[in-house]
Amino acid sequence: MSIDIVLGLQRGDEGKGRIVDVMAGEYDLVARFNGGPNAGHTVANGDAEPLKLHQLPSGIARPEVTNVIGNGMLLDPIRLLGEINDVQAAGVAVSPKNLVISDLAHLILPHHISLDEIREAGSGGQGSTKRGIAFVAREKYERVGVRAEMLVHDLDGLYEAVREGLESVNGPRQSVGLKPHDAAAEARAWVDASKALAPFVTDTIELLQAALREDKTVLAEGAQAFGLDIDFGMYPYVTSSHTTSGGAVIGLGIDPHEIKRVVGVVKLLKSHVGGGPFVTEITDEALASKMRGEPGKIDSEYGASTGRSRMVGYLDLPELRRAISVNGVTELALTKFDVLSMFGESMKVAVAYELDGKQLQHAPSSAAQLEASKPIYKDVPLWSEDITGVRKRADLPANANALLDFLTRELNVPITMVGVGPERDQIILG
Repeated sequence: MSIDIVLGLQRGDEGKGRIVDVMAGEYDLVARFNGGPNAGHTVANGDAEPLKLHQLPSGIARPEVTNVIGNGMLLDPIRLLGEINDVQAAGVAVSPKNLVISDLAHLILPHHISLDEIREAGSGGQGSTKRGIAFVAREKYERVGVRAEMLVHDLDGLYEAVREGLESVNGPRQSVGLKPHDAAAEARAWVDASKALAPFVTDTIELLQAALREDKTVLAEGAQAFGLDIDFGMYPYVTSSHTTSGGAVIGLGIDPHEIKRVVGVVKLLKSHVGGGPFVTEITDEALASKMRGEPGKIDSEYGASTGRSRMVGYLDLPELRRAISVNGVTELALTKFDVLSMFGESMKVAVAYELDGKQLQHAPSSAAQLEASKPIYKDVPLWSEDITGVRKRADLPANANALLDFLTRELNVPITMVGVGPERDQIILG
C-alpha cells in the first residue's frame, strides 16, 4: 500500500512522462494530479510513433494500469476526446476500464479559451498556450466554475453555462478584432460532443482510497514543474496549479502518510518556454541550436503542446536544491544524460548564485530576484563515447560516473535513474 510521486524539479519538459512510463509497469494506478492541456508528456510506444499526451496520464500505454485524471486537473473535454482518438489510432485501447475522470475536476469551457485568445491578442499577453488555464482557474477560485460532475448529472445546466460564457466574451472579442461566437450553436455542439466522456466520470477519491485499502500501488504524475508552481515558482511567470508533492495530496485527495517516494526528474540540458528570467541560459545561439536537436524528434527541445522551440541552458544546482527541499525529494531521475557529450570536452554547471554581493546556495523564487542573480559556474569534464547502449552504471565512461558522483554530493539525494536515450529501455536503473 503506497503512493509514489513523480514531478519535475525545473521548469517543465524534464521528461516526466518518460519516467512515469518506465515506472508505470510496477503500479496498479497512475494518477495525474495537476495541470491540463497546457502540459505535454511524450511517451514511447514500441515501434509505433511516440504518444504525445496532454491530459491522459502517462500510464495509458500500459494495458494493465488504471489511469486517473484527478480532481486537481483542469480538463478540456474536447481536447481530451481528440487525444483519446489519437492514442486509439496508435493502437492503445482507452475505455472506462483503464481511464477514469474525477467528478470534481473543473472543466475548461469555450469562453475560457476565448478569454485567453483575447488577452494574448492585446498588450497584456503572457505567452500563454491559449488553453484557457488561467481563466478556468480564476472561476474555480471565484466559486463559479463547472465541474465534470455536470457531464453526468446536469447537461441542461452545462449548456446554459457554456452559452452564457460565450455570449459574455463576444464584446471583448470584437474589441481586439476577433470574430464573435454563435453562442447557442457552439454551446450545443460543445455539450453534445463532451457528454461522450460521461461514462469515464466517477468519484476518483473513493476509487483511490479503495485501491489503497486493497494494498494496490499508486503512481502520482505531476505536470509542468516546480519552477512553475503557483506559490513556489518564479511568480508571475507560473502556471495556475500546484506542481509540488503537496499538490499531489490536494489534486488527488490522498492521505500524505501513504507517500513513500518522491522522484524528482531533472533534465541535464535545462530548458524553458515562455516569459521569465533564465539564469543559466545558453546565449551562444549556435550552441543552443545544436543542443536543441532536430524538430519533430522525440528528444528534441520543441514543446509537445505548442511546437515552440525552447530556450536551453546549463544545469542549475541552486534551483534544484530549492526544489528538492520544498518537495521532500527522496531520489532523482536524470534525463538526457546522453546528449551532454554534444557540449564537447566539458560543460558549465551553476553551483551557486551571486545576488546583491552575497553567494546563494539555494535559488530565490521571485522573478525579480532571479533576474538580478548571476550564476557561479564550475566546469565539469565530459566524455566522447556513445552511451546510448549502456544499461549498467559500471559500464559508463569514468567522467560520466564522476559527474553522477558530483551531483549526488552537491544535491545530497541519491540518483536512481539515468536516461541515456528517449526509448523505454534506454535507462540505467539503480
